[in-house]
Amino acid sequence: MYHQGFWQRTFASRNDRDLRLATFFGFWMVFIVTALVGMAGPLAAWAGTWTPDSDVPGSSALFTIIASLPGWVSGLTLVLTTSLSCCAIDTCQTAMFASLYDLVEQKVNIWVVRAAVVVLNVPVIVLAMQAPDILQVYLLADMLACATILPVLCGLSARLNFIHWIDALVGCFGGIISVGVFGQVYLGNRHDGWRLLLLDGGLYVDDERVLGAFCFAPVGSLVFMFFFAGLRMGVTRLLDRRQYRYELPAGTYSSTSNSGASFSENDLTLNATNKQNTLA
Repeated sequence: MYHQGFWQRTFASRNDRDLRLATFFGFWMVFIVTALVGMAGPLAAWAGTWTPDSDVPGSSALFTIIASLPGWVSGLTLVLTTSLSCCAIDTCQTAMFASLYDLVEQKVNIWVVRAAVVVLNVPVIVLAMQAPDILQVYLLADMLACATILPVLCGLSARLNFIHWIDALVGCFGGIISVGVFGQVYLGNRHDGWRLLLLDGGLYVDDERVLGAFCFAPVGSLVFMFFFAGLRMGVTRLLDRRQYRYELPAGTYSSTSNSGASFSENDLTLNATNKQNTLA
């Protein structure tokens, strides 16, 4: 949900129908490929290239199958994997550039924004080189996304127009805090509990700490968000201030044409008047 490449393709779609079709076919293609790659472990065990007592972890069972095939298969796999990584990085870099350029309202020189993207890549490269396990990096990103995604999605609901952006921000931080609180209660000490935010032990542990962290993160974010929203609304009422409600600007036509462009009521009235003059 935080991948700007997805949102770029969403807003670039011609209309809602094309967006739904692209999402449908894209989902099933990703599902099939992911399912096939996920079956590499059972296939490797069935073919005898991997055993439970092997030094190779189960997550690398696919490579045991590739190692048993001819050399050209390994070369083709390397080329395709490199191409896939380059495509993913290209999408991320373009999305970062577009987001930064929109953030400064396109008032900054384009080369300054490009230089900022290069600078932002430095800590990412350093982290990738020092990370002992790439799975831990993915888990950390998943944990942060899980703790912050629901308050962001609440902004898409018209029924929750009373939610202020500060409420959503508090909810995001609350989701992260909930993981630390759960870890402290579950593990029984403060040090190990709050280090659960870093997921040092990875995904494969002997208890349910990881499952609990991923369950408490979204729930905690919603609890913190609605609690702070209620507290803010209560203080606003005591101070006799106007309650916050997000409303569409006056004169905005909410429907969207097939081409994906939106029009105001004035534009529709002007088009109708021009059409009548033409017929006259």
